[in-house]
Formats: sequence, C-alpha cells, structure tokens
Amino acid sequence: MDHRVAPLRVGPVMTAVGDVMQVLWSIRLKLYAKPAEDARLALENALEPFGEAISSFETDNGKGWLIEVFSQAKPAARDVAAALKPLGDHQPEIARVPDKDWLAESRRGLPEFKAGPFFFYGSHFKGNVPKNMIGLEIDAGMAFGTGRHETTRGCLLAVARLAKTRKIRKPLDIGTGTGILAFGVARLCNVPVLAGDNDADAVRVARGNAKVNKLARQVRILRSDGYRAKAIRDGAPYDLVTANILANPLIELAPDLARVLAKDGRAVLSGLLREQEKDVLAAHVAAGLALDFRIRLGDWSVLVLRKGKTKRLTRSTVLPKPRRRGAA
Repeated sequence: MDHRVAPLRVGPVMTAVGDVMQVLWSIRLKLYAKPAEDARLALENALEPFGEAISSFETDNGKGWLIEVFSQAKPAARDVAAALKPLGDHQPEIARVPDKDWLAESRRGLPEFKAGPFFFYGSHFKGNVPKNMIGLEIDAGMAFGTGRHETTRGCLLAVARLAKTRKIRKPLDIGTGTGILAFGVARLCNVPVLAGDNDADAVRVARGNAKVNKLARQVRILRSDGYRAKAIRDGAPYDLVTANILANPLIELAPDLARVLAKDGRAVLSGLLREQEKDVLAAHVAAGLALDFRIRLGDWSVLVLRKGKTKRLTRSTVLPKPRRRGAA
C-alpha cells in the first residue's frame, strides 16, 4: 500500500501534557479515486498549513486516497474551503479527534525490527534482544526517527558498512530527532557522539531516549541550527557526520558540512528521494565533497560522501566518450 507521511512530522496525533490529553482536531479529505502525484501534492500543500501533522495514503485497496491533517486548534471551515477551492470541488470533514491515547496506541502498533547489526524495540517489548545484536529502545513520539523509515534504516546500514573498514573516533549527528543514529554509532563504535537538533522537543525526546538506553554520558545532545552551535564548531573536524534531514536543508548546509568533515572523513546523508540525489550531490561536489557510495531503499536514497581532493572512479561515474583524432 502506498502510504506517505510528511517528513519530520512523524509522531502521535495526541500528546500528554502532565496528565491531561490535548484536544486535537482533524481535517479529512477523502478522494474516491487515486489522484495523480501533482494533484495529490497540491492538495497536501493546501491543507498542511492548517495543522501540525499530516498523513496521506491509499484507501480501498488502492482505489481511493485519504489526506488527513491534525491540529491543536479547530480549523476554520471557511479558510479550509478557500484553500481547496482552486483545486476543484472537495468536501473535507472537520471534526474533533476522539479522546484516545494515540501515543500509547502507536507504540503498541510498532513491532520490533532489525537493521543490520541493530535491533529496535519499543517500551512495550517484553522479549530479549537477539544474541550478538545491538538493542536500542526507541518509542514513537514527538521526534522523527524510530528506525522504521527507509531513510533511517539506510543510514544505519551505511554506518554499519563504514564501521567494518574504518575506525570511527569522532562522530557528529545533525538533525538527531529521537537520537537513533547517534545511539547506533555510539554503541556500534564505542565512542562518544555529539548530536544536535534545531527543535527543542526533539532535543528533549532524544535526551530522554539517551537515559533510557544508558547513553546519557556517551551521547551529548544539544540544540543547534545545523552546524551553528559553538560546541559543534569547536569540536570539528569529525571523521563521521550523519544527517538524516531533508533534501533542501542538506543542500543549504553543504558548505558547513565540508568545513567540519575531517580530511579522510565520511558523511552519511539521507532524507532525500532518488530523484533528489542529483541536486543534493551537486551541492556537495561544489563544496568539495565526492560520492563514496550510495544505498537505495524503495524511493529513498542514502548518500555517503568523502572529501573530494582527487577524482576516482566509482560505480556511479560516467566515463566521457573518447575523442576521435583530429576532433576539436
């Protein structure tokens, strides 16, 4: 089933503040035929400003589609109708979300799973971590990264591949979310890790997860807009940088990454679709980096980069056609 959730907005649709559950509202737009991608994106973009979370997925065995937005404030029906009017005759439903502990529900619905040498599970898991695997407890929450998305899983596989041939001593994780990549690197490589995120909720969640996994002393988590935090700048260079964010932020941060990456370091980047590889890679090549290898999982891509002092052939290299003698 095709199922899309807005990046960096993965989490519960109802959160607890103290012992009081916040009231949420939803906008449900049901389509009785699967829309073309451009039409779907236009509808999602029109509705997204009305809430804090959005989901978009197939229904009726692929025959229909449902777009749903969740908001802490009741959306104004007139404003929603006005936003959708240029896109056709649509009848969205606006209703209060029934009282339910969605966080607990989402946790119970997340089964444990493996990614390379890592084994992830939620707080509801009562079994044992498989032998010779690195167990990490990560619950669904306000921050992105339970390991189940292709981008997170791909980053973990890339890190595991690098660790087989390289001694990682000084890693950095940008856009840490739940802290999952930082924790994976810390456990796999047995090194201290510095991690940053520009969202206060993500920092809080990641610090809590570090305590749960007994990594609070090994993983330092701070609030940082990209690489701007003083501790991150002062700690450079890093021999491994992981950043599972989005394509546009990756492009914008390419020069900063090049400045903090060690001479023989590697950067593991994701949060981008296959069709965004070219733009993301071009920005980093312009900053002095080069492609080492890539991992593709479904529609998503992971790029592993290195400092690009000299060109070398990789599987992705396209050789120029040889010139004929006498050609200009």
